[in-house]
Amino acid sequence: MISVVIPTHNRADLLERAVKSVKEQTIRDLEIIVISDGSTDDTDLVVNKMMEQDDRIHFITYKTPQGANTARNKGIEAASHDYIAFLDDDDEWLPTKLEKQLNVFQSNKDIGLVYTGSNLIYVHEETAYDNIPSESGDLAHKILFKNSIGTTSTVMVKKEILEKSGYFDTELAALQDYDLWIRVSQLTQIGVVEEPCINYYNYTGKKQISQQTSKYISAIEYIENKHRELFSTLSEKETKVRKSNFYMLLANKAMRNNSKKEAVRFSVKAFSLKPAVKGSAFIVLSLFKYKTVLKFRKKLKA
Repeated sequence: MISVVIPTHNRADLLERAVKSVKEQTIRDLEIIVISDGSTDDTDLVVNKMMEQDDRIHFITYKTPQGANTARNKGIEAASHDYIAFLDDDDEWLPTKLEKQLNVFQSNKDIGLVYTGSNLIYVHEETAYDNIPSESGDLAHKILFKNSIGTTSTVMVKKEILEKSGYFDTELAALQDYDLWIRVSQLTQIGVVEEPCINYYNYTGKKQISQQTSKYISAIEYIENKHRELFSTLSEKETKVRKSNFYMLLANKAMRNNSKKEAVRFSVKAFSLKPAVKGSAFIVLSLFKYKTVLKFRKKLKA
């Protein structure tokens, strides 16, 4: 019933945890497609060993790295089931994730994508808090303001929808999930599981794409050009809100990199477009270390 797509690159030590979380799902009718994007560590050995233990695991491997977008696309192409669920190699699912998503799909035939909440775990900062989403239904307009769906690891989508929307854009080095969710949201209703169903791990200092502010700036410009026609439907006020949200995203990434000057600059730009308490709080927080920022967020969630 479900094809699980797991792209990986030189993370053999983390990959086993991700695959284990799929094998422990309450839904058993699935296939696990692991795509090694030019890994040079022990990934091949680790996956071959797992395949001997579980015939639901399939392996695609190639020597020259082509990026996570290409790897995910190869997984989608190889998928043989109606539903596709994505899992990054450094994340893990809670046991009932797929079951709860299927229940949402079955509750409304017009839903083509279902996402879930997540536990956000900052490993080096030793901080964690949950993210509980609520946006659902027709998100064709709302998705233009920010990525309310979130990371790929929370998403299950009908393959027929991906055939219509197109797959991941291989030109994007960041925000590739947001770009795809914009396209998908123009085609179908969106469902949500309003509770954490994944553990999303953040490894500050491990060169995750989410740390590299410059790639986000380029990605935002690329997406603005790509979806220019959609963004042009927004009013002047809505456009300011959208741009403010993007600047807050950049401010957050700069905070994570401990780039205080950049964080302040982006926070001020966000506030100037949309004066609000949250924007002013971002300006203040940008002066502190990221660990302090996370502690503040955790208190707000408590």
